[in-house]
Amino acid sequence: MADGILDRDGLGGLGPQIGEGGQARVFHAPGLTLPDAPGPLVVKEYKPGCAPPAGLRRLVAFRAGLDPDRRDRLDQLAAWPLRVVRDGDRTVGVVLPLIPDTFFQDRVLPGTGRRDLAPREVQNLLIPPARARQVGMPTPTVEQRLVICRDFAAALHFVHQHQLVVGDLNARNALFRTTGRPAVILVDCDAIRVRGRVASQLNAPDWEPPEAQLTQSSDCYKFGLFVLRCLSTGEQRSTTRDPDRADAALDEEGRRLLRATLRAVPAERPTAWDWGSYLQFRLTGRRLPPRPASPVRATGTVATTGWVRDPVTGRWTPGRAGP
Repeated sequence: MADGILDRDGLGGLGPQIGEGGQARVFHAPGLTLPDAPGPLVVKEYKPGCAPPAGLRRLVAFRAGLDPDRRDRLDQLAAWPLRVVRDGDRTVGVVLPLIPDTFFQDRVLPGTGRRDLAPREVQNLLIPPARARQVGMPTPTVEQRLVICRDFAAALHFVHQHQLVVGDLNARNALFRTTGRPAVILVDCDAIRVRGRVASQLNAPDWEPPEAQLTQSSDCYKFGLFVLRCLSTGEQRSTTRDPDRADAALDEEGRRLLRATLRAVPAERPTAWDWGSYLQFRLTGRRLPPRPASPVRATGTVATTGWVRDPVTGRWTPGRAGP
């Protein structure tokens, strides 16, 4: 292993396949251990003809460059790439942590009686409760949904404060749980890119922002769509863009925040931090404390001096860029 790269022959043998998508298959890696990532590991192998996302080595290096506390925080919030897997001169996969069981649903499939362990994707929050019960998924209360939104905002803020862009933020690349914290974990993180670097990132159907370029602002727009659809009532909530449909679950401040997030002008949208601060206050009566003044430093990122409160508006804003 060198520079975050593992040779495929050195994985120690792959175990059974545990997942599959359009671009890749996921396998247990029982023979693999990493000194900086205790716990079970998996390997995501890209299918033949499916090019791996650009910038994988940067993502691995980003995590390696974090201090231990921030690395632990990242590991709680995201199934982050740990190593790049190569076969000769080809990138064929990536090593990931095994997602905790608490983000999976042990369910009985309707009409069959067959049991199934399924990832609890946030898309299950965007369908009517009756339909969720039909497919064996939980039906969280409004307060539980607000907790999920808050922790989703916290994960997105962590990514953004380290100068990264999710890009293809959608209803399938985050999982939720109704017990334990954090309530959300980001998945499919191998497509995340460093802010300012051009990379191939896509929009899932019904999650397109108004602008063509995918940035932190488009991430925030898509997060606004998630909040809207998570808190909406009625049918076709998974595709709605009408902020009126979430009014019943939000107070006046939350309604203003949602409408601002869905604005067409990227620079006018609130940040993930704005959402986290609002939702924390809504749930606990306390705003988020200011960030420590020490810079955020990690390989390939821009340092900042944390967050400061504007004495006039009371809003938290990023501190100046560090040296």
